[in-house]
Order: sequence, then C-alpha cells, then structure tokens
Amino acid sequence: MNTQVQHISTFLDQWAPPSTKLDYDNVGLLVGNPNQPASRILTCLDITLEVVEEAIDRNCDLIVAHHPLIFNSIDRINPTNEQGKIIFDLIKNDIALVAAHTNLDAALDGVSFVLAKNLGLKNLKFLDNSYHVSRKIVLTTSHSDSESVLKLLNYYSAEEAHYYKVEGRKQDQHTYEAIMDQHNVGDLKKELKKNGLLHRGSFQVMEVASPSNNVGMGVVGFYRDKGLTQPEFLDVVSNVLNVPAIRFSGAAERIKKVAVCGGAGVSLAQQAIAEGAQAFVTADIKYHDYFTDTENFLLVDVGHYESEVPMVAALQQELSEAFEHLEVLETQVTTNPMQVFIPGHNQNPQE
Repeated sequence: MNTQVQHISTFLDQWAPPSTKLDYDNVGLLVGNPNQPASRILTCLDITLEVVEEAIDRNCDLIVAHHPLIFNSIDRINPTNEQGKIIFDLIKNDIALVAAHTNLDAALDGVSFVLAKNLGLKNLKFLDNSYHVSRKIVLTTSHSDSESVLKLLNYYSAEEAHYYKVEGRKQDQHTYEAIMDQHNVGDLKKELKKNGLLHRGSFQVMEVASPSNNVGMGVVGFYRDKGLTQPEFLDVVSNVLNVPAIRFSGAAERIKKVAVCGGAGVSLAQQAIAEGAQAFVTADIKYHDYFTDTENFLLVDVGHYESEVPMVAALQQELSEAFEHLEVLETQVTTNPMQVFIPGHNQNPQE
C-alpha cells in the first residue's frame, strides 16, 4: 500500500481538526512534500537537532511532533542557526514534518485525556467544552436511498441524525437533520455535491447553542472508591510522570475528583474548582496563580514537558493502529530543556 505524507496529515486533521487550534498556532504539514511516500514515522514532543539526527539514523521519512518548529514567518533557510539547520537537514534528508499542537490539546483523546488516563482517572470528560463549533445541518432532497444518506452523515461524525418525509410536495422528498462539528460541514457539502444530492434539494447550516462533545480544553475525571490521600496522590503523579520534585499549593484531605490540563493550563483553575475537583494538575504556573484562596483544593505544577510527553507514546500507538503496514517509532531523545537539582540525588558518584 502506497501511503503518502498527506494520508498521515489527513488522519491527524480528522482527529484534531486544524480549525480548532488557537490563533497564534501553526499546525499541519510544516516541511516536506505531501505526495512523498511514508514508510517509517518518528513521534516526538519537540523538534531538536538531536531528534532530526535520530530520524536520520533510524531511516524515518516523517516526523510527527506536538510542538511546531515554525511559529513565525521566516525569511531564509540556511544552517546558520538552530531552526535553519533543522529545516535544512529535514529537506536535505527528505524528511517531512507534521505538527499537531493546540488542535491536539483540544481534541477528544488528545493531550489532556492521555495525561488523565496515565494518572489512572476514570469517567473522563472535557473540563472546558465552551468551543461553540456545533452546527445543525438540514438537507432536503428527493434522493430516495435514506440509508446511504445516513451513512454519509455518520461518516462525517454527525450526531442525532434522522430524517422524515416532506408531505405535500409533487415529488417525494426527505429532510435529513443532524448535529455535527463545523469543521466537518464543508467536507460533507462537497461529498453531497459530488453525489448529486445538492442538485435535487437544499442544504442549510445553523449555529447551535450547545457545545461540542468532541472539542474542548482540559479534562476532569475520578478515582474510584474513596479516592487517594494527598500524599498518595502526589506519589502517583511523581511516579507516573517521572517527576522528582513537584510544586503545589493548597491542601486536600482526600482526592477523588481531579482536573488536568497538559501544558500551560492554569487559566482553567477556576473551572476546576467550579467542577468540584479536589486537585488540578497542569504546568507553567506563575507565582501569584498559586494563591487560590480555596479550601480542600490542590494546585499542582508537574512541568510542561512532563505533562505533555505521554502524548508521544499515544501518537505512536494511534498511528500504528491506523497504519498497520507502517513502522511508527517513539523518540528516544529527551527534549526537556529544564533540569532540577535535588541535593544528594544529582551527584556524580565518580566525583
């Protein structure tokens, strides 16, 4: 099977639609030819020179990263700085680069879901699903094969899809209604047109006040039974995320409901409190944000890299399952630029 870079990119776009990214972000195919064959993929959090060298050594032709290499416009590509050398080496070695960043943060089973699952939380749901991307579509057509139309709607992740016959018309007509995310509407309309359904009817799109079930930020979940004590919870976080030192504020006698947000998510702390969470795990918390003035609530900073690096293995697994004939590798390079010194634990025994 001839799998191309664009097939991988399309799969990621369906999982984490680019339209859900934040305005400042840059996602999708950043370097490379979309028509280039892909046979071996490397997943990573950050693009560094060491990761590119690893991709070259392991004969990869595509890198899928969480953090984009290119945020701002660039006016030249040459190996005189780190970004230029990375791009130069990628092109020279025919290695494409795809990034899924804030769109993957906002995706169902994305960054925060992976973090929550790793921490052992159950019954997961979005912490903030105020992304108003849901649309109601209404298709009226004389096409008589209702089963095929409903299958088409379901293919584009339509919910509550149903149809009814329109009475009092010269021709038998059916009206189909469904709720779907905005980013799928355009593709559905193209497919309807391709199959001639729009020539024999009408297509309407209306905004829906209810939020989407597929897009949001942060995750809230539960520990079963009585939950964990604060020391037990911090011990779980430390062991699962391999964090030797955890910054936190507040206190909670017992932790059963937990909110998480991979990366810099402290802006969701008040929503975590409103949800009744006894703990909120995120990263990049500023000094003054540690003052929550809330009883029975623990605010935990595990580090940006530590909160998001589980996504690397998740990307590897998802791509392996979707493209069984390809070899998908997880980077062996630790790209975390931050280090922690703990007296008595960081000493070189040979010194």
